[in-house]
This record gives sequence, structure tokens and C-alpha cells, in this order.
Amino acid sequence: MKKILIIILFGIIYFPSAGQAPVFDDLLFDADSLTKSYKPKSKHFAYFKAKRGAGGIVTNSKGDSIRSFPISDIVLVFSETKAGSIANREGANKERWENLLIAYPEYFQPGTTLINMCQCNVNGDTASFRKAAGFYAYFTGKEEPVAEVPKVEPKKVTSTGSVTDTKETKSEKVKDVHKEEKVVKEKKEKPVKEDASTGSASESKKAEKKEEQVHVAQPPVKEVQPKKEGYTTPKRSKDPKACRPPCYENGDEDFNNFLKDNINLSKKQKHHSGDLLAVLRLQLNLDGSVKKSFIQGLDEVFNKQIEAMVSNMNLWNPAVRGGVTIKSEIKMTLKYDKSSHSIKPFDINIIPRPGPACKCVSDAAMFGE
Repeated sequence: MKKILIIILFGIIYFPSAGQAPVFDDLLFDADSLTKSYKPKSKHFAYFKAKRGAGGIVTNSKGDSIRSFPISDIVLVFSETKAGSIANREGANKERWENLLIAYPEYFQPGTTLINMCQCNVNGDTASFRKAAGFYAYFTGKEEPVAEVPKVEPKKVTSTGSVTDTKETKSEKVKDVHKEEKVVKEKKEKPVKEDASTGSASESKKAEKKEEQVHVAQPPVKEVQPKKEGYTTPKRSKDPKACRPPCYENGDEDFNNFLKDNINLSKKQKHHSGDLLAVLRLQLNLDGSVKKSFIQGLDEVFNKQIEAMVSNMNLWNPAVRGGVTIKSEIKMTLKYDKSSHSIKPFDINIIPRPGPACKCVSDAAMFGE
């Protein structure tokens, strides 16, 4: 009888939480990198060795003790010391995060920030990188006893005065400062002589340059549409079950036109169009504004053009799930399309993944505006 009660209680406690466990494809990540080994930002964290493959990470007592605590950040620290490592980054990190999800699904709370932190340095210290790699789950909750910091004895002053200055050296420094001030003052007081002939010639040259600049034909300036106003609280649709993927203006055609208008390619770029390829990731806020953008491409000029294009973006129509606007992420490959002679997006991936019934509709249709 006792065994049956234990099984029932276990089912009541375990299965609801298991049903609410998040899925990797619905998670949003921030990305950052550093050239030195990672150092924890505070003492309130639980550390775990990251693991690839399947089966979950190895748990520990510290991690178990904070299961019910609010988790502010989870940082995955990984290393890349070879130029080609970036090609395997996405798949490798997915395995690592999924193993953490299996072991500690409670950590993935609505307000938790998830960060992929790359120790990226071809000439980095691989030993220190390996030691720092893993998961850091930062929590807020009960304070832990702070370890005593050993007292450091102050260094004695040597005869050469390497630690602190003697009275003599201080007085000498004061004298030097006064001398420098005197020299600067004399320089300022000396009148600067100008040759009238050279002065007039330089002024006339400047005037000619200004006239040349005035007569240079400027390209026609396109009328800039006013940007939409953002908001901080989620919007709710008329239909509580409504959904929508994040989309630009009225859909794909408007986004393609925006790319064409904002990424102006030179003749040289079009001639070497095979080199124009970059991966763009956009993290969108719940109002459709761009929170962060990540650009990965081999052509620096093309990367800069994409960066300028992103800064000119209007608000997107934000993703909607369960009738409420939510944060989302869009990943796409931007490359040259010969048929349209412009840059177009390919291999578009959206997180969280929208259902097949989710279509791009206007805010007016979604919210009755």
C-alpha cells in the first residue's frame, strides 16, 4: 500500500513539471565572445561541465540545491581555437544545451537570460580555456557565507623609492610640473606670425574647394518613412488563440524590396557576386524592434552594408503566440540573387517555430487597430 502511495505522489509531482519542460527550439540566446578565459561575474552560481552527445550532464549538490531559486542567467562557455571551428558551433552548442535541459529543466524560467559565450582566440591559452568551459547558472536567493579574504601586508618602501615617493622626489616632480606649465604659458603668449601672401593663397584654395564641393552632383534622396513607435508591454489580439510569425511590413515581398533599396551593390561586387554571402541573426523584442543583430560573413564590406541596412529597419510585425506578442529570433542567409540582381534572404529559420497555420497579417487585422 505504501509503495502505491509513493508511486502516485511521484506521478503527481513529476509528470506536470516534465510536461512543462521547455524545448531547445523555443529558446532564445544572446551571443558574446572574448579572447581570454571566462571569469564568473559573481559568486552566486552553480557550475557544471558541459557535455555533447545525449544523456544529460552530470548533476551536483550545488546545482540540486538551487532548483527552486530564481535563475537570472545561464552562460554556456565554450572554446574555439581553430579558424574552422565556427562551422560546428551551432550543432555542438545545441547538444550541450539539450543535456542541461534534461538535467535541470527548472532553470529555464521566463526571465532567465541564456548566453553563448565563446572563448575565441586562435592563439589563446587552451589549458585555461578548457578549465573555464562549461555552464554557469547564476541565481538569486539565500546568501552563502563569504570566504575570508587573506590580508595582504603592505609592501615596504625600498631605498630606491619604487613603491612610494620620498619627499625629495615629490618636490622634484612639483618643480618639473611648474617648468612644464611655464613653457606652455610662454608658447601660448607668443604671437603666431602669418605671411599675408601665403594666408590669402590658402584661403583662396579653401574657397575653391568649397565651390567644388557645392557643384558636385548629389544622388536623389529618397523620402524617409517615419518609423513606427514601439511599446514595452505585450499586445493582446482579439482572438486569444491567434498566432503570427515575425514578418516585415506586409510579408516577404516588402522585405525583399527593403533589402534591394538598402544594400546598394557596386559593379565590382556584382561581378564577384559569389563572395557575397553572410548569415544574419536578428533578435526581436515583443514590439518588433531589433534587440541585437549578429552578422557572420567573410567580406567585411558586405558585412558593413548589412549592418547599415539593419540600422535603417522599421519595426517588424512581432511574433504572436496564444494571442500575445512575444520575443523571437530570425536567422537567414543573405546572398546575391541573379534573377533580381539584388540581395535576397534564403534558409530562413524562426525561433520559436511558428505553427503551419500562422500567417503574416497586419497589426490592424491582428489587434483591430
